[in-house]
Amino acid sequence: MRHTVRGIILRNHHILLVSGHGADFYWTPGGGVEDGESVIDTLHREIQEELGIKVNTYAPYYSYTYEDQRVDNFLITIHGDIQVGEEITAYAWYSSKSAIIPSNGFTQALMPKLMADGLLA
Repeated sequence: MRHTVRGIILRNHHILLVSGHGADFYWTPGGGVEDGESVIDTLHREIQEELGIKVNTYAPYYSYTYEDQRVDNFLITIHGDIQVGEEITAYAWYSSKSAIIPSNGFTQALMPKLMADGLLA
């Protein structure tokens, strides 16, 4: 089973979602834990790689299993301006009324928890 770590960045009851690799949908930033790497190290590395920014603070939020992945989500704050690059080519601030299409994993596993907790509009 693949182990991934995701950063939840919130602003005004919207969540930052990213897209790339030619995908036509969006997901929370993050990625796979490498051998010998802690989940916190993965979180910092992936946010830096994907968004070109540093994590200021983090707190465990919600973990779940979806298909072949164990997903650990952290509420994070960031410092600096987002700079998408090669891996991530777009980002959007998402609410349940947004026109962008989120990933099935986000829609089925994470979004209901965010909405139940009053974090997502």
